Amino acid sequence: MTTLTGDGLQPSEFAVTAARAVADCAALGPREQAKHLADDGLLGVLASQDVGGLDLPLAFAVPVVTAAGSGLLGFPLMEALLLSRALQDALPRVAEAIVSGGMLATIAWQGCVSAEREGESVVLNGWVARAACARDADCILVRIGTAAAALVPTGSEGVVVEDAAGLDLTVPEHSVRLQGVTIPAASVLPDSMWALLSSDANVLRAAAILGSAETCLALAQEHVSTRRQFGRALSYNQALRHSLARQKLALEGIRHAITRSVEDESGPLERDAVFLAAAAYGCAISEGALQVHGGMGFTWDVPVHRHLRRVRALQAQGDASGSLAALGRRTIAAIAPAASDLAVSG
Repeated sequence: MTTLTGDGLQPSEFAVTAARAVADCAALGPREQAKHLADDGLLGVLASQDVGGLDLPLAFAVPVVTAAGSGLLGFPLMEALLLSRALQDALPRVAEAIVSGGMLATIAWQGCVSAEREGESVVLNGWVARAACARDADCILVRIGTAAAALVPTGSEGVVVEDAAGLDLTVPEHSVRLQGVTIPAASVLPDSMWALLSSDANVLRAAAILGSAETCLALAQEHVSTRRQFGRALSYNQALRHSLARQKLALEGIRHAITRSVEDESGPLERDAVFLAAAAYGCAISEGALQVHGGMGFTWDVPVHRHLRRVRALQAQGDASGSLAALGRRTIAAIAPAASDLAVSG
């Protein structure tokens, strides 16, 4: 197993700073949040030092995104972290602006566009979706075809950001139409970049879900300990205690899956598995906490339903059902040759 350190640092050391920064961002708008997070050094965790970052492994971004999930941060933090690293070679000035909080960038995780080369420019057409905070963003990374990606300024002619639609009200997701949008050819990233972004995003989505699930379980535990009915605390009910114990086990399952996914030996299987585990267990924990709170869980003062919205949005953003089907197909394809060999030898 690899020890996840960088220059003597441990990922856990970022948790307290991130939690404090997220709490301070509660009353700020997206651009003010970007500056505040940048001042705390959180936007450049993954980016190279050449663009003002810390150049740390993905494991160091996990506690930062976990804190964002726990605090329901209304900012596309995962996207900023990934883009600051993805753009550091091809577009270093943009990466530096993201790290410093001077530019707000996001990623459209679903849909794709077509690209046609015209001299030193590329013309994009298509429709993309699941772009967090796209209306406030300066630029959006979109997928070209199946593997490449391009950075598109939202102010470009032909870019239409549609009204937000989705469950998470704190981080609105937008669909974006691109109609004859012209960008420099240098804004197109290598074909391998989208696969890397998607793989790392699965880990960070799991981290965000972990943060929400931790908060929901803590709220549920506090509620059953302090809420009294028929002269006794709700925790007197054995069924509730058993339910909370199962949810705690599921929470630790997410945590250990994340730890495994950021080891040097991990691959696509571990990255897919951690997201699928978090999507399934995170929903179960959040829904369980909502049930424990009853009608109180749907009020704005008790944020359980807001965390459930966040978890469901992340589940949809990463296409959990599609990922599960793809994982099943890969697993069947991997064992099919072995099964054929056994049949022949038998």
